[in-house]
Amino acid sequence: MIEHEHEVAYICGAISDDPNYPFKFADAQMVLEMLGYQVLIPTMIPAVLTYSEHMAIDLVMVECADVLVKLPDADKSKGAGREQHRAAMHDKRIILYKGIDTEPPRW
Repeated sequence: MIEHEHEVAYICGAISDDPNYPFKFADAQMVLEMLGYQVLIPTMIPAVLTYSEHMAIDLVMVECADVLVKLPDADKSKGAGREQHRAAMHDKRIILYKGIDTEPPRW
């Protein structure tokens, strides 16, 4: 059940093995915001934290989101896999990011 005025989307995808990850997350964030989502992204967290600290925060953001949006490379990432598992445990809607064809929010 949505408790926010707008749906909150958490974007998951590969980070560690992708030097261009800031651009891919920023692009998806921009598109999702244009569709009406409020967006949470793992790149909001300062790089000075450890991987374990990042994952702990990421998993809390997943729990706070209404929907998890998978970038096309999400299945290549262990961290994104953990995020997807957490989303499924909390009955979050999971959608695949396909650029401008991404599923619109449910209001």
